[in-house]
Amino acid sequence: MKNMLKIILLIVIIMVSIYAFNSTSTYSSNEDLKRVSDTINQLSLKCYSIEGKYPKDIEYLKENYGLLLNDEDYQVIYYYEGDNLQPRIKVFKKEKNYE
Repeated sequence: MKNMLKIILLIVIIMVSIYAFNSTSTYSSNEDLKRVSDTINQLSLKCYSIEGKYPKDIEYLKENYGLLLNDEDYQVIYYYEGDNLQPRIKVFKKEKNYE
């Protein structure tokens, strides 16, 4: 009986550990996406404050404001609507295809 209780306790501890690891990984991934999005927003606002207009695309931020973006890991959708309208920015994590 004591051995059975120890086995059940061990299984519960392993399950809780796996759940905690997965939750941490998901949280970290979401924070990475938010950090990339916030950086692009900050640089576009910086561009607007200096030049009086928002950048037309991400490439402009890369060339003129030092944006470093890992294009292999992130997909950025940049909705430019006009010089004086703040762009809408969406960042997605690219899926890795291991073949």
